[in-house]
Amino acid sequence: MKRSDFISPAARLDDAMRQLESSWQTTKEYWQDPVSETVEEEFLLPLQSTVRTMLDAVTKLSSVTRTAESECSHPRERNFYL
Repeated sequence: MKRSDFISPAARLDDAMRQLESSWQTTKEYWQDPVSETVEEEFLLPLQSTVRTMLDAVTKLSSVTRTAESECSHPRERNFYL
């Protein structure tokens, strides 16, 4: 049985979110007006929240999937999933 990998894509998304947050902090040093505040409030903050929620869900899903794969595998394959 092939093992599902949710963690690698989630880690790449987490890295991308951290890069975006870092870039935004740099941008805010030079762009300070009502439009930048709107961009942050309407786009960046909701995106950060959504990504964090999704990463938490992926962590839980990965654990459940790993357990299910182990329990559904042939006894000779069980050590593979540990």
